[in-house]
Amino acid sequence: MAKLLGFLKLFRKDLLIMLMAMRHPGTPKAIKGVMLAALLYLISPVDLIPDTIPFFGLMDDAVVLPAAVCGLLQLLPSQVRRDSEERAWQLERRLPYLLLAASIVVLLWVLLLIWALYSLIFK
Repeated sequence: MAKLLGFLKLFRKDLLIMLMAMRHPGTPKAIKGVMLAALLYLISPVDLIPDTIPFFGLMDDAVVLPAAVCGLLQLLPSQVRRDSEERAWQLERRLPYLLLAASIVVLLWVLLLIWALYSLIFK
């Protein structure tokens, strides 16, 4: 279990670096395109292995994005990677606060939706 948590923590950092590199103007367009394709594959309903097949359907999604991030990080120009690592480190320090703020916003939207439905149904 500790190895899995270590991998997820490492992957989170790599994913943040890659997302920062996507916004960097020095990142080659080919790298941006492949990363965008990997993200679209993750959310796409069309998969190599359908999600309806238990376990294996989700495994292809769980493999594509980490493999793309790992491979594309190696292809980044050194200056882009350094800048992206610095920006990712700054974002990682603020990440707990950003997640808390996002959770509060989502909770408020859900409460507003519940209130609106209640007002429509019972009034």
